[in-house]
Amino acid sequence: MRTAIFPSLLVCLGFTVSTFPSGRAQANEYEPELFQSIELIYEEQFDKDAPTPNPEHWVIRQETQWTVKDGVMTGAIATVEYQEKMRAIGDGHDGTRPVIFLKPVPKAFVVQMRVRYNETDKKGRDRGSLLDLGHHVNSFIFGEEQTKLTLQKEMKIFIKGDFFPLNKWNDVTIEIKEGFLLIQVNDRKEVIKDPLVTLKTDSAVQQIDFKGQDFGTVQIDWVKLYKGIE
Repeated sequence: MRTAIFPSLLVCLGFTVSTFPSGRAQANEYEPELFQSIELIYEEQFDKDAPTPNPEHWVIRQETQWTVKDGVMTGAIATVEYQEKMRAIGDGHDGTRPVIFLKPVPKAFVVQMRVRYNETDKKGRDRGSLLDLGHHVNSFIFGEEQTKLTLQKEMKIFIKGDFFPLNKWNDVTIEIKEGFLLIQVNDRKEVIKDPLVTLKTDSAVQQIDFKGQDFGTVQIDWVKLYKGIE
């Protein structure tokens, strides 16, 4: 397994860092850095209250509890009954952290969102707050001292510092295509160039996985998904 540690930008491509304000999404279309152009294919502002998010785009996992209220989608853990049932059969997918998939997504895409991962005083298995681009393909785990990116379970890349702060809103932009991954959180940007960066797997469709802190919550204020065009 390869490991790399980077204190700042992983690959400096000479681009200007662009930021966007908190709250509602930008009206102007985003100008990509890894693509010639982009096509907006899904946008969600969560402006209508609902007992669950739109199932055409959001797949709730492990019977965790997700609602849309006051312009925010919020995910919480599963019921105690479900947790106990899964533990009784020795299944670690026991709903002790919120889990949801955004799918389908293109195999080359840009996603922008305002999101936060919240901790509580109750501690679990300390699996961290996870964001997967492709299921277990390009996996971010966010922490206070560092962020870990695992590529295809083969290579680990460490981004030093509190790159994605927990318990606060973060404005996030991600671009991904074969061999390249750009992630910007608030005013800090990292670009990874590696042949292991991919969304071309055996899966018929790809997805983005949101997995919160043990016994915590995940909140998404808005999201915009684009298809990347070379």
